[in-house]
Amino acid sequence: MGTFSILTMPADGGTWSVTLYGASGDQPLKQLREVDAWTRLLAACPLHAHWLDGEPITGVMAMGGIVDRYRRLFYGARPVATGVALAGDAWACTNPSLGRGMTLALMHARRLRDIARSHLDDPREFAEAWDAVTESELTPWYRETVEEDRARLRQIEVLRGRGRAPDPASDRSAAARGAMFTAFAYDPDVFRAFIGTRNCLWRIEEACGDERLFSRMIELAHDARPLQLPGPDREQLLSLLAASPAPA
Repeated sequence: MGTFSILTMPADGGTWSVTLYGASGDQPLKQLREVDAWTRLLAACPLHAHWLDGEPITGVMAMGGIVDRYRRLFYGARPVATGVALAGDAWACTNPSLGRGMTLALMHARRLRDIARSHLDDPREFAEAWDAVTESELTPWYRETVEEDRARLRQIEVLRGRGRAPDPASDRSAAARGAMFTAFAYDPDVFRAFIGTRNCLWRIEEACGDERLFSRMIELAHDARPLQLPGPDREQLLSLLAASPAPA
């Protein structure tokens, strides 16, 4: 949604949550800690305003310090520790707005079970096997998430007039990501591929390994406009937030 994003999540017992978030350095968005500003912004988004229906059970709960972080217990080709295995968030954490944390943690736990069955008797062998499977199967998910986060931040900076749009022609992964995010609204095969990346069935890079699909995405993205959800532009956003007193 331009320089901010919306995350809507249904939950148990007739409850739900709505998260409004943006870049950490975007000072005007700090106003969203205030209930009135938060409510005005959500109400200004036609496809999301109905999430305001109901009785609030909390106020606005602010959260910061959301980072992509990665750890590896190897120095070169040697483990720096044995007898310990980093799994789930202890190994890496990613932007929670993509909702991948639980899925990747369960994928990691399943592989830990497999490695423990065959390598638990030798600490050095276990460490090497665990690192190898983590780097080959899980780390690519982390790297792709970081790329997506950085691309979104660059997009926000461009919309704020603080940067220039990158040239996707110089980066196949950037071209694939941008093309998929545009083309999924116009082609059922691309849509299925896109949904698969959101549900951790395959990464964007893997989906684009199908040259026919990749070519179709590039073709559609060349002629189509990215999906634009109705909502306030940057000027309107600032106007909505300016109506609130500065937070303490």
